[in-house]
Amino acid sequence: MDIYHHFHERGLTDSHRHFSSAWLGRAENYLCLRSGRGPSADALVELFQTLWREGRLVLAARVAWAVLWLKPEARR
Repeated sequence: MDIYHHFHERGLTDSHRHFSSAWLGRAENYLCLRSGRGPSADALVELFQTLWREGRLVLAARVAWAVLWLKPEARR
């Protein structure tokens, strides 16, 4: 399960476009441009920091796990 689905399940986002802009701080078409590779390591680190500051520790832990086990092709 990718990070987007954890946010969607909790009702924190309703689309990839919203997730890209509201949570990742990127352009609305960011995930589309990534062509299925998921968010980059930089985007995930920024997301982790945001979640940590907001006290969303369970989601922050999931994002941290995703960063640690990120596929090499998704790191760029």
